[in-house]
Amino acid sequence: MDKIRNPFSPGAGSPPPELAGRDGILEQARVLLGRVRARRPEKSLLLTGLRGVGKTVLLNEIERLARDGGYRTILVEAHEGKPLAVLLAPHLRRLLFELDRLAGAGNKARRGLAVLKSFIGAIRIKVGEIDIGVDIDPEPGAADSGDLEVDLPNLFTAVAEAAEERGVAVLILIDEIQYLGTSELSALIMAMHKMQQRQLPLVLIGAGLPIMPGLAGESKSYAERLFGFPDIGPLAEPDAAKAIRDPIEASDESIESAALPEIYRLTK
Repeated sequence: MDKIRNPFSPGAGSPPPELAGRDGILEQARVLLGRVRARRPEKSLLLTGLRGVGKTVLLNEIERLARDGGYRTILVEAHEGKPLAVLLAPHLRRLLFELDRLAGAGNKARRGLAVLKSFIGAIRIKVGEIDIGVDIDPEPGAADSGDLEVDLPNLFTAVAEAAEERGVAVLILIDEIQYLGTSELSALIMAMHKMQQRQLPLVLIGAGLPIMPGLAGESKSYAERLFGFPDIGPLAEPDAAKAIRDPIEASDESIESAALPEIYRLTK
């Protein structure tokens, strides 16, 4: 095969030429996004699976679906040594400024920025050179206790209310979510509990290793009622064959039929 036209290129999170065998997961995400927009309760999703099965690719595809459906999205990758608050704060700042610029009555986006400023000040984090806005004062008593399990739900509520006022919904996607600390995971679960209770238009989809259901359950016993944990495993043989064959044929090349089951046998 011509090296330039070869559709296959190994990478970390790069989209495959044929996203085969993942229709069920994408349909779950589509239903979740649609129900949240319609103010109907639905579990958030935490995709679980071993490294290399395509969780990051799915998060990127779900983000695309959400944007096409009118969502505002935030996509972050958790990693050791960087607190959840530091990961989220710059993105929430950008989102709130975007909402503030949208036409419409009300000032909940400005309030959201004030709550975010209180949140950052209370937990004493440095977020690069971020400036929440010189003309925005923190809102005393809002997300400023310094306890993440209290403050993160209040911050998410302020963000979701701002989105609701502007007639949009928010999707937060977190990759490698198993790197979050116990208190961070607990705060995230409590925040999503509050979103469901108040039917606010903010939803979470994360991805992590198969240990995630256990970690979430240890953190909060009601986590299984808030999240679905779809398992992202190896492709079934027909889907694997499609993922190999279709991109080759789309490049006007061919592969011997006997090669497909042999590739599957060797690689799974």
